[in-house]
Amino acid sequence: MRKQFFSACLIASSALVLSTAASAAGTNIERGAYIGGQASYSWFENDVTLNPDHKEWYGGQIGLRYHPNFSIEASYTEGKFEDKQNANQGKHILNRMPLISNRFHFNGGVLGFEPYVGLAAGEFWAKSSQVDGVRHRETVVAPEFGVQRRFLNRLLLDVGARAPYSIDYDNWQGQAYAGLNFLFAVKDRHTAVVEEPVEEYVAPVEPTTQIVERDVNESGTAAQFEFDDASLSADQLDDLRAAARFLNANPNTSITLEGHTCNMGPEEYNQALSERRAENAKQFLVEQGVDASRITTIGKGESEPVADNSTREGRERNRRVDAVITGTVEEEVTK
Repeated sequence: MRKQFFSACLIASSALVLSTAASAAGTNIERGAYIGGQASYSWFENDVTLNPDHKEWYGGQIGLRYHPNFSIEASYTEGKFEDKQNANQGKHILNRMPLISNRFHFNGGVLGFEPYVGLAAGEFWAKSSQVDGVRHRETVVAPEFGVQRRFLNRLLLDVGARAPYSIDYDNWQGQAYAGLNFLFAVKDRHTAVVEEPVEEYVAPVEPTTQIVERDVNESGTAAQFEFDDASLSADQLDDLRAAARFLNANPNTSITLEGHTCNMGPEEYNQALSERRAENAKQFLVEQGVDASRITTIGKGESEPVADNSTREGRERNRRVDAVITGTVEEEVTK
């Protein structure tokens, strides 16, 4: 009855651990000690005198985690079984196995279950209940592996398997075990907290606008004319309108209008024609709102051609008024 009760307690505790595995904390033990009970199931490779084939074992253990990755555990399990050689006499065999295990624990795992591997060493004892019962004793070593899971802060579930090997009889046993332990004197591992850099708030710099002055000296053809004509045609006014808008927007500028002709006709006549062309251009600028005092006119006759006067196209290009704008303009610069 006592065995059944103990098994039920272990099964219920294991179910509790599995149901809380998703939210419980991991093992997270740097150093600490524990004590608890365990149940196991053993089976054997072959028949050895007094050894049962498959049986349950019960016992307890005490352990010490002396390093985040290493621990040592002393365990004791026993099982009382029917003596097959004297079954009709109601005799039984008491099997015992004290072990000392050294384990290496891996950090991490799945859902907080921390895996480990280890090597245990100890003895296997068996004794018949007969008065002169056979006593059996052998030395064993047992590689083992398992997982541990800490929950409710003070409880530690340990589930694993080991394979005890008899040095004296050269045979293997198998054992699966589950233990439930109470933790005490525990020092938890502290995971280093990586602080994310805090970005320093930098107030945005409001852009500033400054007024700067810039010198200008720009020139270009403002109008062209027909042969022996000083009048401005409607299709020749776009450049003069643009010059007027610029002058009106920048009062610290002035304009020089230079009249030119081709070389056809007397030189004195062409000089007077170039002056009239410059004056007509000036008059248009005045009509556009430009102060006359800011306008200078010059007639250069046929003295400064920009194209070959021996061709018709060249002579057409030479019949012109050039505009030269100088002075300073104010501009807004944003910084």
